Amino acid sequence: MSRDRLNDFNNGSAAYGDKDNGNQTPVELAPLRGDTLNQFFQETEVIQTKIQQFQTGISEIDQLYSRKLSSSASVEVIKQLEERTQSTNSLSTEIYDRLRALTSSNMKVRTKEEYDQRKLRTSTLSKQFKEAVSRYQNVQYENGQKAKETMARQFRIANPQATEEDIKRLVDEEQGGAFTQQLLQQTRGQQATLALNNVQDRQRELKKLQESVVELAELYKQMETLIFDQDLTFQQIEGNVMRAEQDLEKGLGQVDLAYRDASAARKKKWMALGIIVLIIAIILVIGAIQGWFRPAN
Repeated sequence: MSRDRLNDFNNGSAAYGDKDNGNQTPVELAPLRGDTLNQFFQETEVIQTKIQQFQTGISEIDQLYSRKLSSSASVEVIKQLEERTQSTNSLSTEIYDRLRALTSSNMKVRTKEEYDQRKLRTSTLSKQFKEAVSRYQNVQYENGQKAKETMARQFRIANPQATEEDIKRLVDEEQGGAFTQQLLQQTRGQQATLALNNVQDRQRELKKLQESVVELAELYKQMETLIFDQDLTFQQIEGNVMRAEQDLEKGLGQVDLAYRDASAARKKKWMALGIIVLIIAIILVIGAIQGWFRPAN
């Protein structure tokens, strides 16, 4: 599980809704990615819901793991833990992908008002998810510590003479290691054999938990990078919005200037027409006085 987390869990997404008698009802939420502000808010509502489901999944994983460590843990509890862990991991991948797509859709913003709304909502969701990932990482780390304590206790049952060094070697060794095999060969009695078998099961669990912690640490770094990229994106968007507003103001100024020029040109035309009419009137008056228009004898 030390692979790229996004590729490892990109095989599907399981989202869950309200509980009903201890069971989860699947909720299918189709992606609503788009460029308009309305589509943006629809998508953020989907992301917000999925983050809440992710946080619920973390709490349930912690509870189920504590139940699994008890001696009365049923097969059903173990199955529920595996399914919930898988669905929560898949959900974390989907949320990350949606946040990344949301960041890309923000590039087409053109107004300052829309820019402010998108920046606040996108940044808030990203920080919420980053905090949830950190919490998930802590839960898995603590569960790993519980697994180590349980393993040490079971080993002491199988080998009461075990030293702290023996216990440390067993805890640090992966399942099927030479030290574990040696202990199995030395085991006598059904109880001791059962205890060591349980130790091997805990070794497998611990390995998965450790890998989960590493994967979540990688996802946490990816979220830090995404948030950093979002800040750069919003800086670029802000520059685009400011230039668009400046261009708009410049365009309005040019329209106003053109209007004033056109108005002035119309005034000049009317003045020229008035002057021409006045000249014609003066000529007609002078002609009338001088008798230019009298019939010739």
